[in-house]
Amino acid sequence: MLVEYLPPYSPFLNPIEEFFSSWRWKVYDRHPHTQKALLVAMHAACDDITAESCRGWIRHSRRYFPRCIARDDIRCDVDETM
Repeated sequence: MLVEYLPPYSPFLNPIEEFFSSWRWKVYDRHPHTQKALLVAMHAACDDITAESCRGWIRHSRRYFPRCIARDDIRCDVDETM
């Protein structure tokens, strides 16, 4: 049996994190204050996210793959500058 350790978690390796962040802000910007308004805002926010945005998040994630394979520290770059 061979034990392989994974690199530290990075949201950059998971494009769904970028999607969810974008979607959440699109819902928030609609200011839903009732359950029905929230459901409408959630549905509309999905329509606002383009296929090109999704492709961009995937491209961004793929740029981190070589660093992940090399076992570099791939923590969030935003955290490093703050």
